[in-house]
Amino acid sequence: MAFAGFQAETIDFLWELRMRNERAFMEENRERYHRVLKEPFDVCSQALFETFAKKHNMQMDYAISRINRDVRFSKDKSPYKARKWVVVKEKMTTTPQWKIRPVFYFELMPEGYEYGMGFYEASPAYMRAFRQKVDAAPAVFARLVQDVQKHKEFILYGDSYKRIGTTHTELVQNWYKRKSLGLTAQREIDDVLFSAELVDFVVQEWEKLLPMYIFLQSIVPSA
Repeated sequence: MAFAGFQAETIDFLWELRMRNERAFMEENRERYHRVLKEPFDVCSQALFETFAKKHNMQMDYAISRINRDVRFSKDKSPYKARKWVVVKEKMTTTPQWKIRPVFYFELMPEGYEYGMGFYEASPAYMRAFRQKVDAAPAVFARLVQDVQKHKEFILYGDSYKRIGTTHTELVQNWYKRKSLGLTAQREIDDVLFSAELVDFVVQEWEKLLPMYIFLQSIVPSA
């Protein structure tokens, strides 16, 4: 099945789920959930993965979020997520593995959608290896950062250490001091979301981050 875009009802459903986040609502709307959200999102996710991975001949796979929340250790006992996301990731990585490796992602929510590249939560060991690689060739990394900054839609995210010794330029320090990191872009509801063009649009946006991804993906922390 070819992806033809999401429906206006997809966004309506996400808003309603946010406002009525309870099992009774989902039971009443189970068929609707599959029809307007799960099934089109699955098709979109597969199209994003296949288009991107095949175009760049990369050994990757993808993972899609579940609608159910894990509430065992959360004060918020809302049973569902009023959003869906997909990550396109290194092939043969389990969930614990890909969460500490760089991935490309697309996320749909009631307000709009996000896409980008980065970590769910980079490990301290990975970030130490990252800083070592930057230290070894700061000029190379600075050029990658400058290339990313040309694309104003992307914002760097991730908490930073308050104190960490470095002699790098401010441009590089902004990345160097992060505990985890990534680049994200946000868009409100627009016509692209409701068209088949969404897949090509997101893939083209991911491609802007491909050189930085290759740099980050090449880092293997020591045990």
